[in-house]
Amino acid sequence: MKRIILITLTLLAGIVGVAQEEGDTTRFRIGQMEFIIVGNDTLEVDEDDPDFETKYSSADLTYWAGFEIGINLPVNGDFKNSFDSKHLEIDPSQSFVYSFNLFEKRIRIINDYFGIVTGLGFTNSRYGFKDDKMRLASNSDSTYGMIDTTLFNGFSKNQLRVNTVTVPLLFQINTSKNEDKNFHLAFGAIGGVRIGSNVKYKYDLVGGGDTKNKEKGRYNLNDFQVMGTVRMGYNDFGLFANYDILSLYEKDKSELAYPLSFGLSFNF
Repeated sequence: MKRIILITLTLLAGIVGVAQEEGDTTRFRIGQMEFIIVGNDTLEVDEDDPDFETKYSSADLTYWAGFEIGINLPVNGDFKNSFDSKHLEIDPSQSFVYSFNLFEKRIRIINDYFGIVTGLGFTNSRYGFKDDKMRLASNSDSTYGMIDTTLFNGFSKNQLRVNTVTVPLLFQINTSKNEDKNFHLAFGAIGGVRIGSNVKYKYDLVGGGDTKNKEKGRYNLNDFQVMGTVRMGYNDFGLFANYDILSLYEKDKSELAYPLSFGLSFNF
């Protein structure tokens, strides 16, 4: 089967190769790769080339690079979003995770059907606090929530944000070498290193208007992530679920809470 790629003749003007005309068809061969111009502006690449899959298909069948968005919640050891600490009472409607996965590399094990995937990504995790008058606070011994008694209406936005650089190690299964028909499944681990964190507040001013405030801090957050992940999808769209086996905050400085996230992925 042949893949048709539209181009203009001007893009081929600088190609050095051997050309052979057959009616309205012109062929260019460079090494083992054949280009066919049909009419004025159509280029076909010959997929009968035995090296075609290695040259063109391998990257198309890797599903890490892209954009992810999902819901982000901490859970206790029983996988419940239930805590005694105020700073762990999270509003799901204000808690999200965004990931930009920029680089990917797949090591083929069994043709294109099974392989190992790694890469590099950037994640922004957001936790919206349920208590709209609580400020996140910490000292060298603990992290806790502190009620701000100066606020009349409370915060309209009260959100912890954690930025992380991530590296995956995934085992990926593809059902087809045709990316347009491929159902893919991946599972494995994602390691992460925290590179920054802050709490963003937004509240109404007395007499009208509003103000925003961002307070940077470490808040005894864990510097590392080790997440188990499961991913599946069709073509360039998918679903993911991540569970961090390390607590959001350092041990003995906060009630233990393990980040759980799930959502949609869009690969490129």
